[in-house]
Amino acid sequence: MCEPSTGAAQSAPQFNLPAFNQESVRHILLGDYSALIDAINRMAVLGYCERIAWSQPLPTGRNGEFISVMTRKRTIP
Repeated sequence: MCEPSTGAAQSAPQFNLPAFNQESVRHILLGDYSALIDAINRMAVLGYCERIAWSQPLPTGRNGEFISVMTRKRTIP
């Protein structure tokens, strides 16, 4: 079933992964909880980002205000 080894070790071919230069932009949403969720859902419907890319909305300490953050990266041509 198995062929005998010839004794010569064959090394795997080596290749270099391309280096990608990336820029990033961070989106920050501040506002009422329902407004944040609505904005995140609208951006997802438009195809700009996935809902799961956003952090869970957290209270800022101000009355009724929440914050959510999303970082988006793009490759520089």
